[in-house]
Amino acid sequence: MKTTWWPAILLGVALAVSGCGVAAKTANTPSQLATVSGQVQTPANVDPGTPLQGAAPNFTLTDQFDQQVSLSQYRGKVVLLAFLDSRCTTICPLTSEEMVMAKHMLGQKAASEVQLVAVDANPTATAVSDVYSYSKAHGVLHQWVFLTGSKDQLAKIWRDYHIYVAIQHGAIDHTPGVYILNAKGQERRLYLTQMAYNGLGQQAQVFAQELARQLPHPTQASAAVLHEATQQESQVHSLARVKLPLVSSAGLAGSTVLGNGQPHLLVFAASWLQQLSDVPAQLKALNTYQQYAKVHHLPSLVVIDEAPTEPSAKAFPAVLQQAARLHYPVAVDMNGAVASRVGVRDITWYALVNSAGKVVWAHDGSNHWLSQPVLEAQVSKAWTKASR
Repeated sequence: MKTTWWPAILLGVALAVSGCGVAAKTANTPSQLATVSGQVQTPANVDPGTPLQGAAPNFTLTDQFDQQVSLSQYRGKVVLLAFLDSRCTTICPLTSEEMVMAKHMLGQKAASEVQLVAVDANPTATAVSDVYSYSKAHGVLHQWVFLTGSKDQLAKIWRDYHIYVAIQHGAIDHTPGVYILNAKGQERRLYLTQMAYNGLGQQAQVFAQELARQLPHPTQASAAVLHEATQQESQVHSLARVKLPLVSSAGLAGSTVLGNGQPHLLVFAASWLQQLSDVPAQLKALNTYQQYAKVHHLPSLVVIDEAPTEPSAKAFPAVLQQAARLHYPVAVDMNGAVASRVGVRDITWYALVNSAGKVVWAHDGSNHWLSQPVLEAQVSKAWTKASR
């Protein structure tokens, strides 16, 4: 799998789809906006993005000036790539504005190393005049390239980038995906932008921060953007006295407190991982880490069940019944608040939290569990570095 957000489908969570509000045949009924509950969101519905890796599929299309453009020609620049409906009146204008704002936030010199690219996500408005009109209407005619092509050409690119496009109830629906590609043409992050006017500036800032990370030649202005991002992340990815209920094979009983001045290794799990791995066996294997942690003075383990993703309240207790005796506590994140605080974006997820409640190391298991030797080695290394 090329992206890490696809596993969310296993939770029964749909990809976010934007209803652009402009009908394919009659402009009347916009479709509803679906949201992804698995993403960490700020109060203003700003998507912090999902890390990616791998080469971005190349393509050649036609821009708003009827010129042939290939994605590969922007190697050496960081690319902010969006999929927008050329006749959209809702989320797309917000996204294009966020893209332009993000580039400007970096300062003129750094901005020269960033290319804004949009690909048409409207199967019924694919003419050059459509992308030209959108670009002109929104004041970005000379600030980006808005690309289009035949329906077949576009459909292939949508598939390559996992962009859902369809006509629902006469209106265009599409995944509001925005990718950041590094100067080598590799995918680094994916965002699903939100229909939230009050989040426009914040989403632009999030884009700018990741662009700053990927710049081949950072500047003083871009370094300032990145410094602000680092400060924000250190505040967001932290815990402060969070009380969670404990769970056993018999159900809820007792509680534990995280962020209470004690470091912890948090492992986020769920019963539905049974589809992909032997969860009881993996939980029993974690007894080995707990014993290792005591001997080597490492943070003790707490496994956390992500309750919002569970099919029922009895699901994880049933798993624990099979796991038998565990030598560490198992807590329940009832509303996902702890996962949000430490930046969990997948299951399984490992987070090493220091005594101040700050995450000093994290690992995306992507439905896979670290072997005990690897887990012990990585935690030991991360803890030694954090303790210096």
